[in-house]
Amino acid sequence: MIYYIAHWDWILFQSRASVVEQLSNDFTFTGIAPLEEDSIKLNSSYNFLMHWDIDRKKLIDLKGIFKLRKIIKNIKKNEIVHVFTLKSLILFLLSSLGLQKQFTTIASITGLGFLFSDSRLSSVLRKILKPFIRNRINLYVDLLIFQNKANKDIFVNYSDFRNDIEIVEGSGLNISNFQIKENFNHKIKIIFVGRLLKDKGIIEYLKLTEIFSKNDNLEFFVAGDIDPGNKSSMTESELNKLRDKVTYLGNINVFKELKNYDLLISPTYHEGFSRVLLEAAYVGLYSIVNDTPGTREIINRLNCGKLISNNNLDEYVKAIKNIDQAIPNLETKIIRDKIIKNYSTNAISSKFRDIYIKYV
Repeated sequence: MIYYIAHWDWILFQSRASVVEQLSNDFTFTGIAPLEEDSIKLNSSYNFLMHWDIDRKKLIDLKGIFKLRKIIKNIKKNEIVHVFTLKSLILFLLSSLGLQKQFTTIASITGLGFLFSDSRLSSVLRKILKPFIRNRINLYVDLLIFQNKANKDIFVNYSDFRNDIEIVEGSGLNISNFQIKENFNHKIKIIFVGRLLKDKGIIEYLKLTEIFSKNDNLEFFVAGDIDPGNKSSMTESELNKLRDKVTYLGNINVFKELKNYDLLISPTYHEGFSRVLLEAAYVGLYSIVNDTPGTREIINRLNCGKLISNNNLDEYVKAIKNIDQAIPNLETKIIRDKIIKNYSTNAISSKFRDIYIKYV
């Protein structure tokens, strides 16, 4: 049995459900998460589901930690626990206090996120959590999986992790579901896709919409929602103000709707291995993104867009003004072939299969 654990059921659905389906003939999977909006979708992918009663909107939910403790106490020897995201890992380590480890623990750190952001609160939390993580992680985690080397170096230095490490770039793209872009719009449609987090660069994106507000050849859109469980999230009042500045779409079906747009802008500050950038590249959009470890490799390998240094607004403006010259250079067939080979659900599932076989 392999147990997938996350503090949000969306995490176990997005990408991971497709991986589970790919590996269903080899392993049995149980999903452990707060079963909320995405629980019905999870039913069709996982063999079993267990409800983890935790309030993810709280920074630390003590009741939720004890609820997880009761669950992991019953996990048997020779079974595998696979924890997804850094926050879920920290909650898992807190839940394991005083328990004797029997099973194998794998943790996927899909991005360093809020804990390693530049905010004052995150700086304080890093200092508070550092001795605890250093004390527990080598005792209770057998393998850490990162999505890029920079994240690995930062976290290993912070945590003093000394056990096994793997780098698996991406979470797996289910390419069969995407509708491909055929033509670019005469009036260029520019889109931001993702959770409306300051760490994802939503503030910088809105500044760009203001700069080009009088340009009749460009249309700006935002797709995504606030995340009350994240300290970097926009508030409800900020979301209401956003609606006055840009066409707000809410959550969209990226498989069917992304093809309607021409240019993805992602001023993100932190990425493990940007999923939305891979999605846009596969569909056929051009992308202009902040130069981070989680975006740099994708742009350089796929030649699907332009990197911006330190979210420099002048560089974004220049790149947007030259978009008509950049779009014809997209080699979409080559891009898709590379994504299928290296970043598709099949490719990532194969890597996970090898990892699980090693630890079973």
